Amino acid sequence: MKANTKVASTALVVLSVSALSATVFHNHLTKSAPAADEVVAKAPSQVRLWFSERPEVAFSSVTLQGADSAKIPVAKMHPTDDTLSVASDLVAPLKDGKYSVTWRTASKDGHAVKGKYNFTVGK
Repeated sequence: MKANTKVASTALVVLSVSALSATVFHNHLTKSAPAADEVVAKAPSQVRLWFSERPEVAFSSVTLQGADSAKIPVAKMHPTDDTLSVASDLVAPLKDGKYSVTWRTASKDGHAVKGKYNFTVGK
């Protein structure tokens, strides 16, 4: 019985440390503009992403889709005045509606991270 308890306790510790290391020791999105679930009155001119570690611009990308899942053209990601952020300029103004941003980046350790969020232009 004690052996089973010890094995279960060890497994729980290993899982906890693994989950913690995935969130603490790897790059993650800390902020975005437009922000997740934000409703903006005026269409943004770019999508800007901030991370917990310096993103590698060469391994960073963003895809923008409208409510109908159609891809919206965006420019290649570029560095910004903040070393923890990258941005992609929009090629054309956005119409009112809901949009999805799918992003991907990697940091110096080479670990790729990705995510997705939505924002709305207009009402």
